[in-house]
Formats: sequence, structure tokens, C-alpha cells
Amino acid sequence: MGQVVQTSGDYTIKTRESGNIFLDTGPGVGNVRVTGNLLVEGDTLTVSAENLNVRDNVIVLNDGETGAGVTLEYAGIQIDRGTETPAAMLFDENDDTFNFLFGSPEGTFNFANSRIRVKEILTDTDTDGGDLKLIGLGTGVIKVDGTINYEQQVTSDDDIPNKKYVDDAIRNNPTFQITDDDTRVVVTDKDVAGSLQFFIDETTFTTFGESAVSMVIDGQLNSQFFSNRAVIQNIEIVNNEITTDGLTNENIILRTQGTGKVQTNYGIELEQITSTPADVPGSIILHGAAPGLGKSGVFFVNSDISGELVEKNRALLLSMIF
Repeated sequence: MGQVVQTSGDYTIKTRESGNIFLDTGPGVGNVRVTGNLLVEGDTLTVSAENLNVRDNVIVLNDGETGAGVTLEYAGIQIDRGTETPAAMLFDENDDTFNFLFGSPEGTFNFANSRIRVKEILTDTDTDGGDLKLIGLGTGVIKVDGTINYEQQVTSDDDIPNKKYVDDAIRNNPTFQITDDDTRVVVTDKDVAGSLQFFIDETTFTTFGESAVSMVIDGQLNSQFFSNRAVIQNIEIVNNEITTDGLTNENIILRTQGTGKVQTNYGIELEQITSTPADVPGSIILHGAAPGLGKSGVFFVNSDISGELVEKNRALLLSMIF
């Protein structure tokens, strides 16, 4: 039968110093119910129950702090792992961070094997528009270790690629290009299926059926670099020869600004031709041909006449005769 002890004032149970008080309801049975607040003023509170239910929706740690921040630097939850290093989630007052780690503030701890498994990480749109900052120290990188062929799973426009995905995208695509609006640099290889046709489809320009690096500027094909030559505008460079790129009867113009001159440190070679070039008003044309009476083989054409420049000795002889 139950018993009630009721007093009109405070009620104290006191033992000898360092004594114990037991509320024994039997092992694993019965309840001890405290209808008021329970204040524990000792240094340690140990709960040996297998199930702990707390109705309060917010648990306060480091209660009673009077300093500016956590005076002891760390506050958090530590998990006893038996013979293994304890795990902890701690707030670090020194750098204002929550840390998931192994070890304890009383000893040493590290992040070597710390992990957190989540489904989503949500950011606050009121801070930096919802940006997510991943900040590390030293030479750290973001890794996807443990996934299976991660690069093959990058299929959505919003998926984050890794290095392998980028390498494969460049290697497996029919062409590699740097593009900005209607300006692009395109690399095509004749040995890669679809590479040359891709360039034609994208730019409407031909590739001559060869591997090339092509530059399209403002929608116009500016230059192409092949394995054995380069074509820039309408100029083709093959080894040490400069010609017009497949354009018949077109001039190559070397034009200086102001009083600048065209110079060479050795000689100019004129091939012999069999027909006299047509004159160009306002210009003098020099050309080579089989030496005639002048013995120089250097001929000129201007708007009035054409003829051969006379060799020095012959010029002296003719001056004496005439």
C-alpha cells in the first residue's frame, strides 16, 4: 500500500558526507517521478538508461556563460566509442564553426576521417543570394571518391562536372572549340569521326579534309593552321614560301606607313618570265627575263615605256659611242 510523507515546510534527506541516496523501485521496473523542477548541483550527471526522451525542443549547452563567447573555446556533443577514438560535433569559438571530428577538446582531435552524410544542403537566400561557399585550406580539392563512374552520371545542365568528365568531353567530342558569340577557335582532326563535318556544320566553312586549328572571327574564317602550312586571310605560308591562297592573278602587297621602306639584308631574286607585264598607272614594275642588249636581264615597265636596265660596262660603252 502506498505511503505519503507530507510536511508543512522544506524536506531534507541528508546522509553522511559522500554518502549515497538510493530510490530503489526494483531493477528495470517502477518509476521515480519528480513533479517540480530537478536541479543537479554536482559536477557530473550520469544517465544509465537505455532510452532518453527529452520533451524540450531546444537543448542549451554551456548554460550560464558570462563571457563573450564560449570561454572554454568548445561546446558540443561527444560520443563515447569504446576502444575507438571518440567522435564529436563541436562549436569552435575561435573560428565560429561547427566541426565534425574525432577526438575531444580535453585531448587531441582531427578531421582525418570525419564524415557527414546528408541528402541536401540548403543555403539562405538572404545571404549572398543563396551562394554556397566551399572553403578549404592548403591544396585541398573537392572530390567525389566512392562514386561509380561519376562522370557518366553528369547528364543534367545543373550537374557539377569533375575533371574526368571534362577530359572525356574534350576527348570524345568530334571537335574542341573556344566560343564567344560568333567568334571561335575550333580544333578538328581528320582521324576523329565526325570532326571535319562538325566544323562544316557549325561554321559553313570547309576544312579541306585535313586536321586543322581554325579561327572564325565575327562569323568570318580568319585563319587556319594545318600540319604543313598556315592560311591567314588570303595569304598561304608553306615552309619559307608565301603565296596567295588559291587566288589567281592576285597581288601580295608589302605596304609601309609614312616614309618606311621595305628592306632586305641580302638580295632579291627575280625569276625570268617570257611575257612583259602590263603597266599599272602610277607604278613602275620590275621583272626578270632573258638578258637582251642591256645584258642585265632586269626589265621595267611604266606608263610610258618598257625596257631593260643596262649593265654597267655596256652603259659606259654606249655612252662613249653616243
